[in-house]
Parts: sequence; C-alpha cells; structure tokens
Amino acid sequence: MASRRDRRLNDWKEIAAFFGRDERTVRRWERQRGLPVHRISGGARNLVFAYADELERWLRGDSPAPEEAPATETAAAGPDGTPRVPAADTVGASRVAGFHRPALLIAGAIMLFAVVVIAGILSMRDAPILPGRAAYRPDPKVRDLYLDAVYYLETRQASGLNRAMQLLTEATTLDPGYADAYAKLADSYNMVSQFTLMPARDAYPKAEAAANRAIALDPHNAGGYAALAFAAFYWDKDFAGSRALFERAIRLDPGSAQTHHWYALTLMVAGETERPLSEIAKAQELSPESRSILANKALILFHAGRVDEALAILQPLAEAEPNLRSPPEYLATIYLDQHRWSDFLREYRMAAVISGNDARQAIADAAEKGLDDEGGDGLLKAMLAEQLRQYQRDREPAYKLATTAAMLGRGDDAIRYLEESARRKEDDLLGVRVDPAFRGLRSDPRYRAIVEAEGFVPTQAPGS
Repeated sequence: MASRRDRRLNDWKEIAAFFGRDERTVRRWERQRGLPVHRISGGARNLVFAYADELERWLRGDSPAPEEAPATETAAAGPDGTPRVPAADTVGASRVAGFHRPALLIAGAIMLFAVVVIAGILSMRDAPILPGRAAYRPDPKVRDLYLDAVYYLETRQASGLNRAMQLLTEATTLDPGYADAYAKLADSYNMVSQFTLMPARDAYPKAEAAANRAIALDPHNAGGYAALAFAAFYWDKDFAGSRALFERAIRLDPGSAQTHHWYALTLMVAGETERPLSEIAKAQELSPESRSILANKALILFHAGRVDEALAILQPLAEAEPNLRSPPEYLATIYLDQHRWSDFLREYRMAAVISGNDARQAIADAAEKGLDDEGGDGLLKAMLAEQLRQYQRDREPAYKLATTAAMLGRGDDAIRYLEESARRKEDDLLGVRVDPAFRGLRSDPRYRAIVEAEGFVPTQAPGS
C-alpha cells in the first residue's frame, strides 16, 4: 500500500484548500507556527509543497518524524526560506552515534575540500551574487503589514496602491531598519505614477528615496536595486544606468518575478523584441498567477508584431478581471491600430472608468459622436478636438494629441505636439520609439531627432 507520504500538496492554493483557509492564513502559519512546508531546491520562494500526513500531525500537535527529502527537494524551510537544521539530539544524534571519531574527521575534511573547490569554480564564472547574510526578521506585526501591502500592490488600482503605501509607511515607522519594507514602499511610488493620477514629479523622487534607504540598510537588497532601476528609466531617463541596476538586481535575486517583469517592459519601450519576450517569460514562470505579468506579456507580443497572440491573452483576461485597467487599455491600443473603431471605444471607455479618469471619459463621448456622424475619420477628428480641450485644462498630455494627429495624417501637428511633450517632460513620451501611431513619421528627420533626443535609437524608416 502506498504511504500517506504520497499525498503531496503542490502549491499554496492546495495547502490552503486542505485546511479550508485562504493562502495568507497558511503562509502566516508557516512563519509563526511552524507549519511543515517544503520548498523546491533552487526555486523561487513561492514554489512550495507539503505532505498531508505532516499537516495532519501538525494539527494534532504531534512531532512528525523527519524523513529524507528527495534529492531534488529541500527539507522543511524556515520563514526566510533557509532550511531548518534538526537539533543534535533528534535525528542527527542517532546517525552520528554510529560513526567513530576518525571517520567523522575524514568526512569533515572531504566536505571542506568540496566546499573550497565549489567556491573556486563559482569565482571563475558570472554567478549570482550570494551575500550569505542572515535574513532580517522583523516583528510579526510589522511583517504582516508588509505582506498585506504586497497583496494590495498587486491590485494595480488606485485604492489598493494607496492602501499599500499606508501599510508600508506604518511598517517603516514601526521598524526603521526593515529594508524590504522600504523597497516595497519604493515599488508603491513607482506604480502609483503609472496607475493613478499622482504627478510623476511627486511619485518618482519618493520612490528613489525609499529605494536608496533600502540599499543603505542592506547593500544586497535586490528589491531596492530593481525599484531604483524602474525610477531611473521612467523618471531620470538614464537608460544605461537602469539596465545596469536591473542586471544587478537579477544577479542578487534571479528568482524575482517582478524584476524580470519590469526589466522586460523597459526593454520593450527601448525597441527591443526578443529580450523582452525572454524576460517576461521568466517572470511568468516565477509567478504564473500574476495578472499584470500576463497582461504585459500580451503588450510585448503586440509590439513584437504577434497581434493575434496578444489578443488571445487580453480578451479573456479582460472578461476574467473586469477591474484590472491594463487589459482594456492595451486592447484599446490594438483596436485603434487596427481601425476597429467600436471595439476601440468600448475598451477605451472601460479603461477610463476603471481609472476614474473623467477627461478620458469625455474624450470617449466625443469620439463616439464623431464615429456616428462621420465614421472612423470623424472619430479621430472629434477625439483630437476633445483631447485639445482637456490638454488646455492640463488633464491630457500633449503626447496623446500627437498620436491622434499622426493617425489623421497631420504630420506637422504631430511633430509640434511631440516637441511640446518633450518640453513638458511628459512620461508618455517614452513610448515614442515604439508607438504604432508614428509609423508614418519614421522617415521624418524631425521625428527621428525627437527619438534620439529621448536617448533611443530611432526606428528604421520604411525601406531602409
């Protein structure tokens, strides 16, 4: 008969279902109450498994008898992911008792030699940075604030991001030495600049300050370097510096889905194709449940020319996650490029409603009337007129006027709005290198000068 040890639960979802609780609860039990959870050797922190018999003994309060883990798995891990070492008077004592002292000395010498050899090999290759430091252990209350904030960050919505900032501010106030909390606070300011109406000039300097604080507290804090890389790209427009920071963050923590995710997006914006797809694939492998990674994978596929694959991801995702802004926003971009006017309007309006952007809702109303009156050309004309009104109220960037003018074939107007966007240092201008609206301008030296001034290599002109 198969041992009950064969009843393996393969992830946090299955472990939570075993107890009839949510995932956050069982994660907390592992941290605070020693729930016997195992991790895949060399895998990401979220790659876990458990055995039903061990969980049942834990519930009864029994002490499970340790067993040998398979060669591809680790023993039960502590809260920081490091293996728990059995005490000398438990399983280890019974095994040591069978050895004579000379045998132990020989075994120890062999192990020491192996460690020296392995260290020498690693020193001769571009291996990940392994700080070897003890994990920081905040007070459980502070740790819970941090974990709750991580959950709210993943919502990618204004209310969730604001809640995350509140929780992380509280965590860093209670524990000023908690580097990971500062790194996540930096993440929240980076994201709020992307997903809410907070001005970039207010968000990014706070993100950089929090990231620098995380690194000052812990020079090996991968999250701090990743957050700094994000701000360096989108705020400072230091593309080379951003790339170096992302690469350092990945060497420090190659299992960070978020770092691979953000790095992929910056590479896409810079006009690369294969490397962004590779990085977003790594991110999805590390965090397959992430909605935002899946949505941005579709965006990268679109910019790589794989439109059908992008739509195959975004259309069901928009239905499954009606409160997530990125799927309708990306669908609107694709449908506008395809001149699918009604589909564009539906998704554009949905994104405006989700983000609470009244200016965009007014633009959608005007565009819908233009479509009814004059078809696609009327939609673009009415859209541009309303965008101009909102721009004059400082509620729409000049960059968006440039994209609509370009689609109408008004090249001079598009260039003028792009130059104004550059003068105003608008975040949206980072899209100038890859935005499909500017295909018709790629041979225009004025457009190419704007792209170069932003620090990008211009897109190849048609026929070149």
